[in-house]
Amino acid sequence: MFPKTEEFVRASILRSGATPRELADRRLVRRRDCEYSLFLSVEREVVLPQIRRGFPSVDAFIEYSGQVMNRRKARSGRSLELQLKAIFDEEKLLFDHGKATEQKKTPDFLFPSAAAYHDHSVSADRLRMLGAKTTCKDRWRQVVTEARRIERKHLLTLQEGVSQEQHREMEHEGIVLVVPKPLHRHYPNSVRKKLVSLDEFIAEVRGLQRVG
Repeated sequence: MFPKTEEFVRASILRSGATPRELADRRLVRRRDCEYSLFLSVEREVVLPQIRRGFPSVDAFIEYSGQVMNRRKARSGRSLELQLKAIFDEEKLLFDHGKATEQKKTPDFLFPSAAAYHDHSVSADRLRMLGAKTTCKDRWRQVVTEARRIERKHLLTLQEGVSQEQHREMEHEGIVLVVPKPLHRHYPNSVRKKLVSLDEFIAEVRGLQRVG
C-alpha cells in the first residue's frame, strides 16, 4: 500500500531536521524538497514494476497513469497544508486548520481560531487567514470568499513567479501573496517588492497574538 501523505510529511521533518531556529521560509522549502525526494523513491518502487509488467490495453494504461497523476496532485496540496501546520505548531502560534467560516467555506488556516472568527466581539483586524496552494493559476480566486470578515487575505504559494497583471488582479481582490524567501527571485521586481515571506507573516500573526 502506498504511504499516506501524513507519513511522508513526518518522515521529511525527521530526516531534514525539526529545529525551529531555522527560518520558517527555508524550513518549508527544505522539508518539501526532502519529502518530494522520498515520495519519488517510493513511487519508483511501486510504479516501475507495474510499468515493466505492461498493460493489456491502451485504456488500462491510461487508467493507471491517471491514478499516478491524481495521487501526485492530491499529495502535493495536502502536503503543503501539513508542512505549514507543523511549522505553525513549532512557532507556537494559535490557529485552526480547515475550520468553517461562512456557508461551509473552509480556509486552510484561521488565526487565532475559528471561534474568534465567529465571535463578533473580536475585532476583524485581530484576525488573519491563510490559504495554501502550491500554484495559484485561477484557484487563487477561491480564497476571496473564504473568510468575509477578513478584508486582507493571505495566500501562500510555492509557484515560481506570477505575472504583473495577475498580481494586480489579486491585489484588487485583497489578496496578499506569501512566498518563501528563496522563491522571491522568480518574481518580477515590481511584484517582488510586495511579496510577504512566511517568516514575515508569522511575525505579524505573533505580534497580534502577543497583544491580544
